[in-house]
Amino acid sequence: MATKTVINPDLGTGFKYFEGSGVNELIHSAGVVVDTSEVTFVSCSGKTATNDQGETVEERDTIVGVGDIKEQTSQVLRNLQGTLRAAGATFDDVVRMRVFVTQPFTDLDFGKVHEARAPFFNKEHYPASTLVIVYALARPDALIEIDCDAAILKNGG
Repeated sequence: MATKTVINPDLGTGFKYFEGSGVNELIHSAGVVVDTSEVTFVSCSGKTATNDQGETVEERDTIVGVGDIKEQTSQVLRNLQGTLRAAGATFDDVVRMRVFVTQPFTDLDFGKVHEARAPFFNKEHYPASTLVIVYALARPDALIEIDCDAAILKNGG
């Protein structure tokens, strides 16, 4: 039998970013864990470069590294790392990433994104990955958003 657990269903509570939108709470969570007898699947919602580790709501509602794709990428990965950790996973368990970046996106930006990713991944565990250039993201100062899926194999698999 499988079980489903939601990670941080109160995500975004108190964020001023939503003021005037009519949205009082986000209708999504940081992630979802589906646990079976053989595999634990973890799906992490897309993260931007907010300071998820901040002590106050204001800190957690603020984009860091404005204008700096490398710093934003590092922050996004730290945010995903926190969600993965809450599920008992690491980047070694990530099997799929989707990366969304805003225009204009240059070859230099591509290099900076990969430079920022390098410390988080071991070559033996590189995930499948897609990069999509989009017109804009939900937060005006966000240059990048990443989501990911992980699979934790049980019984030595």
